Amino acid sequence: MNNEQNAHDPLVERVLVSFDLAAEHHVAHCEPCQAEREKLEEALRQFGAANREYSMRPESFWEQQAARIRANRHRSHSRARSVAVLAPALGALLFAGILLVHRAPQVKPEAQALPTVQADSDHELLLAVERAVESDTPQALAPVTLIVDESDGNFPLEKTSSKKEMQSHAN
Repeated sequence: MNNEQNAHDPLVERVLVSFDLAAEHHVAHCEPCQAEREKLEEALRQFGAANREYSMRPESFWEQQAARIRANRHRSHSRARSVAVLAPALGALLFAGILLVHRAPQVKPEAQALPTVQADSDHELLLAVERAVESDTPQALAPVTLIVDESDGNFPLEKTSSKKEMQSHAN
């Protein structure tokens, strides 16, 4: 094929694959494209004929295929049946094993002294809770108390916050 014919190949493909009026018009008026189209259509016809001929197999082939399918189905059915029988048996065996392990005498460890580190951390936690209860404000609000202490106390911190609270409770 020369370069001019290669430039026309996409048009021939578009005619064969989809309905494209511009490509149809070009192929109708271009002899090299018409020849290429006929060549491709013939190749497609031969491919279809070969597939049909391949599917025309003797009756013995289809009988052998059906026999193989039946044998495979029988094997899979017997496997499923054996699994259906073995699964409950394995479950019962597992359950019995768990019961035996659960009923086995357990060795009780001797009383060990609790580590002092845990007692110290518990004591520290109790002291922190006691300090928080005795303080006037929660620890998270401690920075706000500094602002209140610096103000002269003649005006509230935010006038709008009380209005917002009143409006939110009205609904």
